[in-house]
Amino acid sequence: MRAAIAMLLFSSPAFSQVDFALVDGFEFLAPSAFRYTDLDLRDPHVFFAAGPFCADFTDNPIPLTTFSFNGSIASSFVQDTNPADGILDASSMLFFRPLRLDGVIARVDSGSASCAAPAPPTSCAPGIQEPTPFNYATQFGGTCLSALPGTTGSPAYTPSITAPMAPCFVTNERTLTIDNNGTPITLRNAQIAATVVGTGTQLSQGLLRGFISETDANAILIDNPLSPGQTFPLSSLLPGGTGNCSTRNDKDTVDGVVGWWFYFNFSASPVAYTGP
Repeated sequence: MRAAIAMLLFSSPAFSQVDFALVDGFEFLAPSAFRYTDLDLRDPHVFFAAGPFCADFTDNPIPLTTFSFNGSIASSFVQDTNPADGILDASSMLFFRPLRLDGVIARVDSGSASCAAPAPPTSCAPGIQEPTPFNYATQFGGTCLSALPGTTGSPAYTPSITAPMAPCFVTNERTLTIDNNGTPITLRNAQIAATVVGTGTQLSQGLLRGFISETDANAILIDNPLSPGQTFPLSSLLPGGTGNCSTRNDKDTVDGVVGWWFYFNFSASPVAYTGP
């Protein structure tokens, strides 16, 4: 009964917009920190015109290169390309304040951190940007978060989107900015969920979903992997975007706004965190 009441409150539009920062006091407590060990774009895929090829480089490298989208993210999680600082290139984090597995609504922050190389790091410290606070609740049965009907590509991409199963946590919707190798990408209506293993020894089958408008995707500039120093709009990599080489059209519409729903799968592990 308590879990049912919690989920009813959690789904309330008024409650879901509460920002607990500097109100609940949880930012002054040591959080249960989890660092992403893997983050993979599952839908839409990204395509790049390389000579005569229209390359789907989501998982597979662009022809004649070693560069893939998901491979680049994976490398940033384990590499320190600036050995002078001793910090891993990228660290996406979830900060539970606190981690609760009893159905009571609590707070989890999503953001980045400064984590000591080599990977896996033994400790992490606060990053430059303030993390984004979400409300979350525990779910004890069924599917926790999945793709919205009619928002995935056709035919479906493989690997398919993994939906986390209970026991899990699932957040409310917020606007979230993620770091793609130094390029900020803002997701609207973003939600995060993952299966909680044991008493919090691991987060598995994680799903991060959010919407990027075509206007925003036109303004986000991505480095050209074949020509250092050159950039192009994120939208040009997405099926249906201006200049994209794919014959697919993966565009979606939210409240009359055209764009793309993004779906990422992830896993995360606990890490010692020295910040508040």
